[in-house]
Amino acid sequence: MWLVTSCLLLLNSWTSPAHTEDVGTSLYFVNDSIQQVTFSSSVGVIIPCPAAGSPSATLRWYLATGDDIYDVPHIRHVHANGTLQLYPFSPSAFNSFIHDNVYFCTAENSVGKIRSPNIRVKAVFREPYTVRVEDQRSMRGNVAVFKCLIPSSVQEYVNVVSWEKDTVSIISENRFFITFYGGLYISDVQKEDALSTYRCITKHKYSGETRQSNGARLSVSDPAESIPTILDNFQDQEAKVGQLVELPCIASGYPNPAIRWVKDGRPLPADSRWTKRITGLMISDLRVEDSGTYICEITNTFGSAEVTGTLEVIEPLRVTLTPKKLKTGIGSTVILSCALSGSPEYSIRWFRNTELVVPDDFVSIRGIHNETLLITAAQKSHSGAYQCFATRKVQTAQDFAVIVLEDGTPRIVSSFSEKVVNPGEQFSLMCAAKGAPPPTITWSLDDEPIQRDGSHRTNQYTMSDGTTVSHMNVTGPHIRDGGVYRCTARNSVGSAEYQARINALPASVP
Repeated sequence: MWLVTSCLLLLNSWTSPAHTEDVGTSLYFVNDSIQQVTFSSSVGVIIPCPAAGSPSATLRWYLATGDDIYDVPHIRHVHANGTLQLYPFSPSAFNSFIHDNVYFCTAENSVGKIRSPNIRVKAVFREPYTVRVEDQRSMRGNVAVFKCLIPSSVQEYVNVVSWEKDTVSIISENRFFITFYGGLYISDVQKEDALSTYRCITKHKYSGETRQSNGARLSVSDPAESIPTILDNFQDQEAKVGQLVELPCIASGYPNPAIRWVKDGRPLPADSRWTKRITGLMISDLRVEDSGTYICEITNTFGSAEVTGTLEVIEPLRVTLTPKKLKTGIGSTVILSCALSGSPEYSIRWFRNTELVVPDDFVSIRGIHNETLLITAAQKSHSGAYQCFATRKVQTAQDFAVIVLEDGTPRIVSSFSEKVVNPGEQFSLMCAAKGAPPPTITWSLDDEPIQRDGSHRTNQYTMSDGTTVSHMNVTGPHIRDGGVYRCTARNSVGSAEYQARINALPASVP
């Protein structure tokens, strides 16, 4: 089921929210989904660093222990562009610290430093193996199932790519079907099917080597009354949202058994994504709600059998920190919250510039799942790239935010000049200031706060870049409206001011 922790990334000052803006130099991930790399020892592998930066970043590789990666001539090399290369090697040169270990890559520039999720790197040796197919028996008009038997030592890396009948490739049609998992089903078995030999062809995922099995035969007998006997079934399994899965279920017997599918105690609902085939139940474009207990009920007039298994459909973890880039002033309160969707079973860890965050007098980690990181009275040293890592079993997801803490003391960036105004001549004074958080501007005349009235009006707004702009508008001025005008910009960090004299001429005497 879905789990959504509704969270935000907020930066608060004592009086007003911090301003979000583009920090300029950036860090990013080219591909942070790489979490496992398996390769053939006879081929080697090249792994680009998943992290990067703009305009440039220093890329480095480490072991999961935090140890630096060093070059080993003709075995391991980190290229200038941050690519990690492991060269082909013989079994005698195997080193578990190099060829079967967990790595991660970092990108660092003036903004901060980010790290990729851990990447499991494993070399697979070229080793001799054989695949075989056993002879099978079936009744005429029934179904026959051939399985390609692959040694357990290489089963993870070897796939069935095709089947042959008398050296001719079998196309999955008519009475012959190749299952999603590489089995061969023959429906409506005929006597002539016993005249052929059947072979499976396999291919190693990483070395590309192919193997051909022995030729197996099918013994076909006349139909005889019998209870259903299961020939192929499914077990508990886990799959990801969007994938396709097949639940094998087939049995022999006479009369030919009928098959009925049940999910969570109820008949399957009508859904075009669910296809009942002779090979079993095919479910495409998996959804979380497809999770459940599936039962394949097999019956004929002489008995029954059933296959039961659980399918768990996993929504991939997704982590979000927003906004991605922020600036705020020293002394602010910073709240980072991790928004997650996917499995409810996860753990969270926080990193700053690739170092695990350790709570102290300024930094605390809160929430049921440690989803909130709080920094009070933030200092310049708290600037950097913050990452939230969520982990479920072997799955990891992350996101990061760049926080820049600076001296947010206001500074006047634009102001008015001394001037002379005639009686009754309307005038306007402008004052603009920057700071973090954005400051508030107030006005005074000869050290006295200006009260808003019919002739004195102010308006103030904050621009997209964080600049606060204020106008003092004076209509129908009299001589008393002349004097030293001062604008003062204040925020939680400090203040700045500017002043200039406005000379208001007296009205002429008739």
